[in-house]
Amino acid sequence: MVFSGEVVRANSGGLTRAMDADETRHLRLLAGYDFGPATGLVSLGRLQARSSSGKRDGLLLGLGMRVSVNRALQLTGELLHHEAEPVHDGGRQRGETLSVSAAFRF
Repeated sequence: MVFSGEVVRANSGGLTRAMDADETRHLRLLAGYDFGPATGLVSLGRLQARSSSGKRDGLLLGLGMRVSVNRALQLTGELLHHEAEPVHDGGRQRGETLSVSAAFRF
């Protein structure tokens, strides 16, 4: 089993653009299971999106997979569902963000 956490404050990036915000902050807890060369991950967290029109709070849910291609290269992919309350009387803002990354170990 793998457990970790993440605290992020971003002025740019996929989640900030998806939430149409000037800045996003989020706190996530991740849990996963190591299958050997691959690790499956589930995440749950809280989101705060700030813009000139106000602050919105919301929920983050994610599913991901980390795969070791060889001893030095890891590929990670995650589908993150985000949902935030409206600033005014509009509906809840929902969406998904897909991220893919690579890490090289020396």
